[in-house]
Amino acid sequence: MAAKREEVAASSRKREFASRMDNWRRVVNSQTGSASSCCAAWAKWYVALRVSEGPPAKDVLDEKVKPLRGVVTADHLDGWMIEAAWRMLGDYNDRMALKAKYVFQFPDDRIRLQLKGVRGPHVKLVVARAEKRLQDLLITLESADTILS
Repeated sequence: MAAKREEVAASSRKREFASRMDNWRRVVNSQTGSASSCCAAWAKWYVALRVSEGPPAKDVLDEKVKPLRGVVTADHLDGWMIEAAWRMLGDYNDRMALKAKYVFQFPDDRIRLQLKGVRGPHVKLVVARAEKRLQDLLITLESADTILS
């Protein structure tokens, strides 16, 4: 019974790590952090005033009832926390293995081309070692003592 619980806990940790790495990919690959479908409201208003029209009523209403947004979303904060931990990894192969696998989403044979001195089936070992080191760094970065200091 205890072994079953440990299996479930291990699989949930793997899923959580995979989702965090997917979030890291999205944060690192995003250019501005949020994609907007139209230009800034002040630019629309300026153009509207230039052509002798009032600002669109929808824009005025949106500005008045717009909810407050946080400076940084939790996903962006977590993505940059992973980025900071990734930068702290000392080994070049560890950093490149994680970047190639999770950011660029290369298959194993393509990851091997990014690594120095790694041949054949050793790519999976390098990736596993890098994941373990990154998880250890994240644990130390997220501890209360580190955050308070």
